[in-house]
Amino acid sequence: MKFNLKLWSKVAEIIGSLGIIISLIFVAIQYKKNSLALETSTVNSVNTNIANWYSFMGDDLLVSTVFSKFFNEPNILTPEERFQAIMKLHSLALHLQNAYYLEKKGVLDPSIRRSITYVFFSGKEKPGFKYFWKIRKDIFTEEFQRFVENIIQSEPDSNMEKLYENNIN
Repeated sequence: MKFNLKLWSKVAEIIGSLGIIISLIFVAIQYKKNSLALETSTVNSVNTNIANWYSFMGDDLLVSTVFSKFFNEPNILTPEERFQAIMKLHSLALHLQNAYYLEKKGVLDPSIRRSITYVFFSGKEKPGFKYFWKIRKDIFTEEFQRFVENIIQSEPDSNMEKLYENNIN
């Protein structure tokens, strides 16, 4: 009888251990699914924020006109119009900074940095962007400032792929 109790005790320990292992596997699967759901939600949020910014700019003729004038010649605008354009550009830059850090943390696809590079590269020679960056760059993180400065200091005819690759690290 004693032998049967020891045997059943060992069988119960093995079954209990298997139960723990199965539970851990289940937790790992759930964790992976939750991580994917969170990552997908984050990507969607970043894309929505940037798309909303562009939609707002394109849908409001007055705002897009002021912004366009600001980009080409900020000094022809009234102080109020310049302020409005600076705030809109700052809003976009904050969205891009957020995407930059999420990409660096591995939450967003690395191609996001290519998109951010293109956005800054396309406006870097414009007087309005230069005006904006001069007065607002200190508000951004030092790492993001270096990222943007590297783009600004690149040659106007730079190979975008090389510029992107240089900004990866």
